[in-house]
Amino acid sequence: MDPAAVTTERLSQINQAIQNVENAKREQQQTLAAFFEHMPAVDPQQVEQRIQQLQNGIQTLEEQRRTLIREREFLIVRAASGIRGGQGGNN
Repeated sequence: MDPAAVTTERLSQINQAIQNVENAKREQQQTLAAFFEHMPAVDPQQVEQRIQQLQNGIQTLEEQRRTLIREREFLIVRAASGIRGGQGGNN
């Protein structure tokens, strides 16, 4: 497969993955906000544990998002460098 096609496909996958991560993060943030707005009348320790789980999940999703964005930027720079290099060295 053509390297440019591979890069294009991966960029598409990264964009979709970023969208998925952002959606999952938004859902967890909404759940967390609901916990703070409507603290359930259950064991406070369970509530704290669930809040911590949500906060950890949000942090993990944000790290995934940053990693995907860095990969996307790397691929774009690499593709742009390949395009410039393919023009006979007239950078």
